This record gives sequence, structure tokens and C-alpha cells, in this order.
Amino acid sequence: MKKLLVLSFLVASLSSSYAELTASHTAAVEKLLTVMETEKVLAKSLASGLKAGLGVSEDQIKALPKEQQDKFNGAMEKVMAAVMAEMSWEKLKPGLVEAYGKNFTEKEALEVTAMMESPAGKLYVSKQAAMAADVAKITQERMKELTPKIMQIMQSEMQK
Repeated sequence: MKKLLVLSFLVASLSSSYAELTASHTAAVEKLLTVMETEKVLAKSLASGLKAGLGVSEDQIKALPKEQQDKFNGAMEKVMAAVMAEMSWEKLKPGLVEAYGKNFTEKEALEVTAMMESPAGKLYVSKQAAMAADVAKITQERMKELTPKIMQIMQSEMQK
């Protein structure tokens, strides 16, 4: 009988990628996400990441004729609206709560929340979105230098 109980427990735990969070664990994770201003940081990161992902710099856009700049900016607005609709907080929040709940126990989530509510934690949170944008710019610049090397490697390997 014991073996059957253990086996059924294992099957139940393997049937979902995450254990179901208790109400108090979910509340602790949601508070952590709120204190860390995750919704705001995510929106800013998505916007920065999208521009960086296109590999188009502000200088390149400014070099275009005015009409092309306007078309590009209009297209970017539509792309951003589509991305933000699919990556909205309402759509991402359940997965984020699950992921944070998987990686932080309820106690850990409460402890990190307390830390983030301290003056130093608030300072970090206030600068987090700007830092994410700066990191996106840095990686974009590095990718500009790396892309020709990647293309060279790919061409070399494809010609073998």
C-alpha cells in the first residue's frame, strides 16, 4: 500500500511542471513582483529589447529620409502595440507567479520582499528599468561587432 501511495504521489508531481502554489505562497510571490515593480520593468525591457532585437540604431533611423523615418516610426508603433498585447502583464503574470513560486519558497519571497522594501531595495527597484534599457543598448552595440564575425564563421562553415 505504501508503495502505491508513493508511486501515485510521484505521478501526480510529474504530471505538472510546477507544484500548485498555496494561496499564501501565491500572495507572497505577487507582493514580491509588485514591490520589484516587475510590470513596469518588463514593459520597459520589452520596448528596449524590441528595438535592440531589430538591430537598428537611432543613428541609422535618423539617417533615413524624413518620409522613411515616419514610416519606420509608424511601423514600430504598430509592432510595439502587437508585442505589448501579446506580452501584456495580464498574460505574463500567471507564468511569472508560477516561475517565482517555483524558485522562491513562500518564506524566501517574504524575505526578499522585505529587503526590496528597504531604502537600498527601493533604490535598486527605482533604477532597475533604466539599467535594463542600458544593458539592452550595450548588448546591441556588442552584437553589431559580433554579427560580421558570426556571418564569416557561417559562410566559412557552409562552404566546406
